[in-house]
Amino acid sequence: MKSTRLAAVFAAGTMLAGAAPAEDLVLPSEVAATHWKTEYMDRFADEVGQATGGDIDVKVFPAGQIYSDQAALAALGTGAVQMVWPVSVRLETVAPATGVINLPFAISDEMMADACMKAGVRDLLTGELQNAGLRVLGLLRTADLYFVFSDRQVASMEDLEGAKVRVTGGRVVQDTMRALGISPVSMAASEMSTALSQGAIDGVFTSPAGWAEMIGMTGQNAFYVPGFSILTYAIVVDDAWFQALPEDQRAAIQDSIDGIAETQWSEAIEKDAEALEKMTAQGATLVTADAEQIAAWKELTGQTSASFSEAYPEAAQAFQDLEDRCGVSG
Repeated sequence: MKSTRLAAVFAAGTMLAGAAPAEDLVLPSEVAATHWKTEYMDRFADEVGQATGGDIDVKVFPAGQIYSDQAALAALGTGAVQMVWPVSVRLETVAPATGVINLPFAISDEMMADACMKAGVRDLLTGELQNAGLRVLGLLRTADLYFVFSDRQVASMEDLEGAKVRVTGGRVVQDTMRALGISPVSMAASEMSTALSQGAIDGVFTSPAGWAEMIGMTGQNAFYVPGFSILTYAIVVDDAWFQALPEDQRAAIQDSIDGIAETQWSEAIEKDAEALEKMTAQGATLVTADAEQIAAWKELTGQTSASFSEAYPEAAQAFQDLEDRCGVSG
């Protein structure tokens, strides 16, 4: 009897020793644990863990615990990080031609609701990043961006002339602002409210959530040009690591990303509306450009698009071909 029990224990130990360890997927983020992006990351971790039976263990590290998004992007391919969801403008530091989606009026909500266009943009970005060993699995909607000012009344393009405005980095956005006569300023989001209240900057180019949650009534006036700039998050993975996974595990990752991207875009639009309602209910002023003004903005910012097309003709042509193939445009 004793020998039988020992044999059973030995057999169980042998089986455990032979079990393949879970594959770690390290997913850093610089946003807080309470940020909506972290909620989607946690959902992704749960879905992938369940779909793979625990064979892939997604470890989410929010609030810059181990890396900022930019540092995590640079760490892809080293084995330390397998995935990161940075603001898409950060991809320009790896492959400048990815800035094609950050051009003024480049993408719209209607465009990204189209399955052909959504998949095409994803694949276009992957093509630009392939030399760096990176793959884009999908895009999430960050927000439609607004100009927010403390005491400057803005109702037209001319009212922006000479303003010092905090913007989210990226050469394309910076060049666009200069074309509008704006002086772009780079600074951390955590600093923009104080900088605005102290007069260090005149305004902020930010999301409705950034206005409602980080700036508040320090920024009493907002100006919005529909379609001018929609910011996105790119879901980027170490391609060599991803391709080395079994097919069913790759499918589990992609299926989860596809499901999140499908619902998140409309949810983000709803959150924008809620944040804007919150601010206007407090007495903030929101001015929206009319059709004539939008046409003027498109004409002026066309300079940025033309310069980009000259510098990166293949990316610009690929984007145009994609619009033609899918029958939609930004």
